[in-house]
Amino acid sequence: MNLAADSLSRARAPSTLPALVTAGSRLLGLLGVLAMLASVIIEVVGRSFLGHATIWVTEVTTYLVVAITFVGAPFVVSRNANVRVDLVLDRLSPERRDAVLKALSWLSVFVALTVLWKVTGLWAENLKSGTRSWSLLNTPLWIPQSAVVVGLTGVVIALAGSAASRSGLAGYGPLAAALLFAILGGTGLVSAGLSPHLWVLVLAGLTGLSAYLASGGRAVIVAACVTGPAVGLFVATADMALASRSAAMVAALFVLLFSGLPVVFCLFAVGLFAMLFWLPPVSLNVIGERTWEAVNTFEFAAIPMFVMMGAVLVRSNASGEMFAATRLAMGRLKGGLAYASILASGIFAAVSGSSLATAATMGRVAGPEMLAERYRAELAYGVLAAGGTLGILIPPSIAMIVYGPMAGVPVTELFMAGIVPGLLMIAAFALVVLLWTALDGTAAPAGQGYALREKLLALRGVAPFLALMILVLGSLYAGIATPTEAGAVGVVGALGISLARGTLTLRSVVGALEEAALATSFLLMIAVGSAVMSFAVDFLSMPQELVRLITWLNLSDIGLFVAIVILFLILGMFVEPISMVLMTLPILLPVITAAGWDPLWFGIVLVMLVEIGLITPPVGMILYVLAGVSDQKVSLGRISVGTLPFVGAFLAMALLFFAMPELVTFLPELVR
Repeated sequence: MNLAADSLSRARAPSTLPALVTAGSRLLGLLGVLAMLASVIIEVVGRSFLGHATIWVTEVTTYLVVAITFVGAPFVVSRNANVRVDLVLDRLSPERRDAVLKALSWLSVFVALTVLWKVTGLWAENLKSGTRSWSLLNTPLWIPQSAVVVGLTGVVIALAGSAASRSGLAGYGPLAAALLFAILGGTGLVSAGLSPHLWVLVLAGLTGLSAYLASGGRAVIVAACVTGPAVGLFVATADMALASRSAAMVAALFVLLFSGLPVVFCLFAVGLFAMLFWLPPVSLNVIGERTWEAVNTFEFAAIPMFVMMGAVLVRSNASGEMFAATRLAMGRLKGGLAYASILASGIFAAVSGSSLATAATMGRVAGPEMLAERYRAELAYGVLAAGGTLGILIPPSIAMIVYGPMAGVPVTELFMAGIVPGLLMIAAFALVVLLWTALDGTAAPAGQGYALREKLLALRGVAPFLALMILVLGSLYAGIATPTEAGAVGVVGALGISLARGTLTLRSVVGALEEAALATSFLLMIAVGSAVMSFAVDFLSMPQELVRLITWLNLSDIGLFVAIVILFLILGMFVEPISMVLMTLPILLPVITAAGWDPLWFGIVLVMLVEIGLITPPVGMILYVLAGVSDQKVSLGRISVGTLPFVGAFLAMALLFFAMPELVTFLPELVR
């Protein structure tokens, strides 16, 4: 009995620390989002209604963005919420998939250790020099930068905990040594006179030893097989022309993406390999600076606020009544439920800002009803997939919030520019339904009329959404709140709606806070990885060379546009939309600037192109969401077939906006 208890204690020992780390990460992430909500509301109320603006909210909120991103990252690891391309992994047996995932976790540990090493160096340098922010608070920078160091340390521990497959403390000794080596080496307390390449080699060796002891030799072999081809591409092209190195970088990125390595670690790894094999050794120091600066931006505070607003709204169950209202409005039309789904998706999108939330919510509400009334499954779920994409086109939009600061375009103008394209996309989807039901009489049943009194009573279901839409966009354009602050105003409004409906509970609030913390961390960690990779891209002048190549090819505007569309169609089959924006924007912005295109117009077109990726197989995320909420009653293949006509509508509308850019820009120009 004692031996059994002793054995159980040893088996649990290695998982105790990762569990504590992830529990702490979850708690701090939730508290960070809650503190951000409170601080932003204090600023809005104080400035707009009491005439007393604060001097601390902007800076504190910015530091909360950093804290949620990094301190919340171990929580993301524990929930397996990091985005990855599962195309190859899904074709493996469960046993092999598990082995590969463990190997990829150890590869992620090595990348995180390397980033931690350089981030600690930046933190120690600012601590020693007493560097402060240029704000009124004059904050010592080492204080908020501590969150980056703590968060990355937690990521290493959480990843190792998820990868370990042996009981006892096997593997944790070398891992502890690697952590100490990275942290003490970054602070300068340990200086063995090693070159940066040898430092990285030591970290790789300690990680490999830990992987061998904790997960077995297979994990080391698989990690080497994943890393080898990518490293080989960088080594082989080190002395080649820029074109060859550019091709090698893209190829290495796709090798890592298709291996199943999370997108954030793919970006970090490509940037790291470029610095190790192509750039001067001192360039590694930029990792710390880029990691800190990438998310030290107040505008990103809008992301957790809009995500939380949508999450609270989903949990209020108001969407069912709203769909009922749109159903009655479209009752007489053949295929009325399909039209109602498009309209309801557009209304929900106007307050959620998230395509996945829109698709999941409407999939649960409208999908079963359409199947029950014998709609063809392809039409029913094709409509729901297309309607889901409206979440990041109709403002507010998380994709626009990400694009705006990166492209130097005001988010308010992007929101306004998205209104007309969003309405036109709703009309285009309705036209697809009209043609589909006309060509295939069995795709949808005949409509049913409803009395005017029933329709008027049903409008109550739309009222909460209209009120929230007016609250968010009204506070924004009335000057009461900035785009970042409007999200917090929306959260308060969504909480009020939920309270009025009697659905506001502690569990629903905690769930919404969790969703906001997770989404913020995994999205902005991708932004950090992209910033590290883009340094190598910028250092080698790849965007400038691309501009020169396009100039040399003498592509017409339409030729360049078609090339960009094809690029996003290919990427969209494999990469998550926000990741696409973050990965491609540093390269594309110089190209569109050289072409003389309006970055405001391009922002809306870019959002449309990444939306297509949400519904294109094999990795369209909305397809998987809908397959899941259908309880597997509709296969992924049938949903994919159903989306094809709507993909065609997307492409046709993108060409229309290229030919008539004023459809996108005229509203913002009216208020300039």
